[in-house]
Amino acid sequence: MKRLVKLDFKKYFRNNYIIIILVFFFFVMGIFFGSMGVNVLSDSQITNLQSFMDNGIKNIDDNYNSQVTIKYAILRNLQTLAKVWFLGLTVIGLPLILIIIFTRGFILGFTVGFLIKNKALEGLMLILLTVLPQNIINIPALIIAGILAVNFCVYLVKGNKNNAYSLIAYFIRYTVIMLSIAVIMIGAGIIEGYVIPLTSNMLK
Repeated sequence: MKRLVKLDFKKYFRNNYIIIILVFFFFVMGIFFGSMGVNVLSDSQITNLQSFMDNGIKNIDDNYNSQVTIKYAILRNLQTLAKVWFLGLTVIGLPLILIIIFTRGFILGFTVGFLIKNKALEGLMLILLTVLPQNIINIPALIIAGILAVNFCVYLVKGNKNNAYSLIAYFIRYTVIMLSIAVIMIGAGIIEGYVIPLTSNMLK
């Protein structure tokens, strides 16, 4: 089993650098377009978003339940990972995986851009306390999952030139690494559940 899941990272990077660059490109483009998306919001949309966010922050102490938030965050993370894993098993999944990566980048870019543009220093503090902690774990994990999934898609497209054991071994390694990433994403969900109350404490 150890042989099936062992990775030579230098060799993996050398053999798959195009895929790695492609996934990073879609994520960075998502951040770029997300941050640019803030600029196309109308004044009324900005006002509504600010009001929604401010009301949510003020009501955290009254309505916040860390266990519910943790369960939701973990479920959301695992659902996203499961989609990436499944799409990696399909020949047509490659563009959809890239769309998921782009979308996550877009959401992050939009969130950071909106907070900085409309709340300045306070927005920067919000980013550091409520956006960065879980995403510093979650985003790299998702990008790695995306790289693995795209690579598996490419492997299927090229066809299995070896025996059936080669495909089975590749699938087992792919799945075991994805399960390891799932554990990391569970940790990110737990962090998310505990950092949100810091928002209200910071604004008091």
